[in-house]
Amino acid sequence: MAPKHHPLRDPIRRSATEYGPRLEVALTRAREVPEEMLARTPVDALVDAIVDECAAAPVTVDHAGLWVETPELSHGREEPLVQLNLCVTVDGASSALGSRGVLSGAHIEGDKPGKWFLTAAQATNEEIAEAMADTERLGEFIEEFQGRLREAAAAANEEIQQHRADMREQVMAIVGARARRVRAVLAATDALGIPVAPRPGEQRIPLQPRRVTVAQLDAAVAAGREEWHLAEQIAEDITATIMSFTGALERLVRSASKLVGEDEETIRDFLLFILNANYQGAATGETFLGRGKTDILLRWRDRDAFIGECKFWHGPAKFTEAVDQLLGYTIWRDTRIALILFIRDRVDTTAVIDSAGACLAAHPRLLQVITPDEPTRRRDYLLHADGDQKRVIRLSLLPVVLPQDVGTNS
Repeated sequence: MAPKHHPLRDPIRRSATEYGPRLEVALTRAREVPEEMLARTPVDALVDAIVDECAAAPVTVDHAGLWVETPELSHGREEPLVQLNLCVTVDGASSALGSRGVLSGAHIEGDKPGKWFLTAAQATNEEIAEAMADTERLGEFIEEFQGRLREAAAAANEEIQQHRADMREQVMAIVGARARRVRAVLAATDALGIPVAPRPGEQRIPLQPRRVTVAQLDAAVAAGREEWHLAEQIAEDITATIMSFTGALERLVRSASKLVGEDEETIRDFLLFILNANYQGAATGETFLGRGKTDILLRWRDRDAFIGECKFWHGPAKFTEAVDQLLGYTIWRDTRIALILFIRDRVDTTAVIDSAGACLAAHPRLLQVITPDEPTRRRDYLLHADGDQKRVIRLSLLPVVLPQDVGTNS
């Protein structure tokens, strides 16, 4: 397809030289090469592709396909004149050939190879017939014409190749500099474990502070509500924030190794930092508090409204013990729990996640298994509190798969 050098202009025809506009298009292409292509594709290949697309194509003359045409020029005379044309097909930027005085004219349609011709004579029918009868003289004339045509084509291609070389040099300067920068950034960020682009919204750890409206909860109780339950949208948002943090641990291996290489309590402290940076209580700077080694709590009126628990996988028995501990807390109705399960064994992580899910599905206090959308990232279960089936706990199991060299004993 012919390159467009301006959105309001027609494409540059294949037969046109248009050296200036073609260079303009090529430089624009060089500035628009996507960074992912700059990172993985050889620079020479990128530059050659741009030049082949944008530069004038070399002239190719089909000498073997030469033919003769004898169109009538005028019907106003008593005996009309006839034109004797020697015709050839020319591909490429044939305007560079046509400007050299060897050819008389052309007929070109779109980007197809054009018909170029030399008018050998204009004469009557009889005179043209006599000329065609002298095959020896006609052959000499055709041979001379083709010799001049070859010389003109060579000169035209020398001009075209010079412009292609100039274009390649300028495109190489832009693409080469961009590729060096992109590859240097990738090499450095890969070495440091830093992403080079923002994650999609659902994968980010949000930084804008939010406010847990404790005053609104107090007002609801004053209006006659006997118990408060954490608003579903707030609970989901807190869970999503925790999932963003744990997802970052999976993606940024080198950074995670500095954190997860400690223990569950260290992870808990970082989660507390992130949650308190995002959610603020009405009166205190710290809404989420730590209790024990691994708990993350949202407290209100001396009850646990949201609980986060960090655990490494040490088998079904230890996992069930952790679940029982969570269910034993003093809770409100519809309390939400996030059980963040860190998995070091990468041999069969799906089997570990399924095993944890099976422990919850078989728990004697289970009320309902909620069908998961992403079973490897999150599974939800409804369970009842100790001795009271009216107090419902929604537990979100959040598996986090860690590289083998990241975790340590805990």
